[in-house]
Amino acid sequence: MAKFITPYDTLLRVRRIEEDKAKAALAEANAAQRAAQTVLSTRVQEYPKVVRPPDAETDLSGFQRHHAVAQAAASSVTLARQCLEDAQETTVQARGDVRTASMRTQGLERLVERAREERFAEMLTVDQRAAEESATRRKKGRR
Repeated sequence: MAKFITPYDTLLRVRRIEEDKAKAALAEANAAQRAAQTVLSTRVQEYPKVVRPPDAETDLSGFQRHHAVAQAAASSVTLARQCLEDAQETTVQARGDVRTASMRTQGLERLVERAREERFAEMLTVDQRAAEESATRRKKGRR
């Protein structure tokens, strides 16, 4: 017998694809967040080494170079922190998208399952009737 296909099966396939895409986006967002955390940690660890106080006797140009390097290091840490915050926001959004896609898929899965259960019950009823009619014919044929 052919497999019973509900009118919702195609839509369910689409929803599952959407859910898989959302999960892939979440995995990508998590990877980006981990990378941003690593960059921030590295820059925070390197900051004290880069910004150490200049030697006691430094000429004006040396002091200005040191000041520029210190500002660049501070900007680097600030930028890395901002990138991490952006990555965290993206991850939160991706989690929400996965949750939404999952709920949509689950609701449709319940509809498809209910339709299949109804179809199975109908098939059982038809089979039962056929068996009863066959038994009734056999009894009539024996008399």
